[in-house]
Amino acid sequence: MGLEFLARVRSSTLWLAGLAALMLATYVGWRPGAALAAGAVGSLLNLWALERLIVALTGPERRTREAARRAGWALAGMLALLGAGGLVLRVLPPAVLVAGFLAPFAVMVLKAAAAILLDSPLWGRLTRSSWRALALLLAVAGLAWAVAASLPSPGGASNGHGTPAALSGAGQAGAPGGDGAAPAGGSPQAVGGGPEKFVNVVSLLARAFPGATWAHWLHRFEPVLFSMLVALLLAVIAYLATRSRRLIPGPLQNVVEYAVETLYDFVTGILGPRYGPRYVPYLGTLFVYILAMNLFGLIPFMDSPTSSLNVTVGLALCTFLYVQYTGIRELGVLGYLDHMAGNPRSAISWFMVPIMLPVHLIGELAKPVSLSCRLFGNVFGEDMLLVAFTSLGVATLAFVHSPIGIPWQFPFLLLALLTSTIQALVFTVLSTIYLLLMLPHEEHGHEEAAQPAQ
Repeated sequence: MGLEFLARVRSSTLWLAGLAALMLATYVGWRPGAALAAGAVGSLLNLWALERLIVALTGPERRTREAARRAGWALAGMLALLGAGGLVLRVLPPAVLVAGFLAPFAVMVLKAAAAILLDSPLWGRLTRSSWRALALLLAVAGLAWAVAASLPSPGGASNGHGTPAALSGAGQAGAPGGDGAAPAGGSPQAVGGGPEKFVNVVSLLARAFPGATWAHWLHRFEPVLFSMLVALLLAVIAYLATRSRRLIPGPLQNVVEYAVETLYDFVTGILGPRYGPRYVPYLGTLFVYILAMNLFGLIPFMDSPTSSLNVTVGLALCTFLYVQYTGIRELGVLGYLDHMAGNPRSAISWFMVPIMLPVHLIGELAKPVSLSCRLFGNVFGEDMLLVAFTSLGVATLAFVHSPIGIPWQFPFLLLALLTSTIQALVFTVLSTIYLLLMLPHEEHGHEEAAQPAQ
């Protein structure tokens, strides 16, 4: 029970300290945030080494050489942490560092107090009735509200009108004068000083180290880094799902196989059994990759790469080049030119070639433009909608200095799940249709119908 309790303390401390450190780094400065995180991590490592030492000294194998070796490594680790703590004290704020170091002990006290309270007869009487439980919840929320309203606002955390500076418009975090310029190292603001996008890990690093060249490099290539991260996560999932394939699949293998089978049936239903299997890898990968990038921005401190026009244009160009390559490979050079000319087979159609050829060329060049702009506009619009309603929820209760706001953005989070899937499906369907139009017309899934009955 003791070791299980310590494991729960470690997990709770990691979540609470990580969230508090990110909030400090965002709204106060990177030094307090790093100090809180370093103190919490050092305390957890020290508790883990102490746990190893106690187990080695009091466990059933305490008289063995292996137990002595583990105890020695635990002591050495505690001494190393002590030395590292002395070095960190010279760099980071000591008060915040000590607060982070005491975080696991605070979690222990709160967990113990909660266990005592939940097992007490008083708690049973209070929660026996749903109305009493609701009244208790409202009383606790009102007390927290009153305490938060009585606390002084930290300097720089508000713009003087009840709106946090991180969510205000131009002129708060940007250059003096409020000309709508993006803050140094931060995310670009909307045109006309509108709301910024949500803070992510890359923009957070850029703001924490505004003078570092590597921070500006990360911020410059932010969409590329997030798109590569999504690709890496998908590759890891595919590797784990296919590492040990079984006849009776596990949960992950079952989900991946269902997705592959669904995409296979979808693509072959449009392109036909002859060409469908050949293009399932590209079109299926396109759908999964775009869907993952669309949804990646819903994770806290992450960003949707498809909210950048650079990423969507790259995806659209891949489809455009692949479609043209497919046409030349399947039709040949002369057949490809014949297709672009409108397949002239009569005197009138040959007469219309000077008109049809430019029309087809303009149509092919317009396809990547429509693909990229449609995907970018919808995903970027979703992000701005979520930011706007989050700001509205914060500003709703800011005039009474409430510690929390109303989550107006929650319904739009559910809507974003639907629209992200729809946009990935639309991009994939249009890419499939573009391939269909470029393939030989007599082979579009009608081989069986074209053959006479035997």
